[in-house]
Amino acid sequence: MANLILILGDQLSPQLSALAKADKHQDQVVMAEVYDEASYTNHHKKKLAFIFSAMRHFARELEQDGWRVHYQTYHPDNPDKSLEAVVARLTNELKPDALMTTECGEWRLHSQICQWHESLGIPVEIHPDTRFVCHKEEFATWAKGRKQLRMEFFYREMRKKPGY
Repeated sequence: MANLILILGDQLSPQLSALAKADKHQDQVVMAEVYDEASYTNHHKKKLAFIFSAMRHFARELEQDGWRVHYQTYHPDNPDKSLEAVVARLTNELKPDALMTTECGEWRLHSQICQWHESLGIPVEIHPDTRFVCHKEEFATWAKGRKQLRMEFFYREMRKKPGY
């Protein structure tokens, strides 16, 4: 086995940086609908249904494109209630060299994933999310030293990049 590639519910794009660095003939994708992500805040049931539906459709697209996908559908009785538990189970079963993922946009989950190399015992490669006009570092540079962070001014700068 080579690597596991974790794809999150808001990363459903074939141009995802973790997929760009992967080999569909060796690496395997993991996607999961888990209790912890569905319940950490009060999500509307329709929102969850749409996200899960989009995830399932994208997983099928990946399979049709030749990827091997491990997909866990949501059920309240699933023993793996967190993404980490799903990845840990697959890590034990498949013995991957590393876990690859694209940087997630949610701080809570990002900070958890950053610790997985310790709990999973394998390297975790977090690739930058290239789907945005601006990276976090660019925003941090722009924001540094400002007395007030008014997004209107930042958005004006970002519109200049592609010429809007």
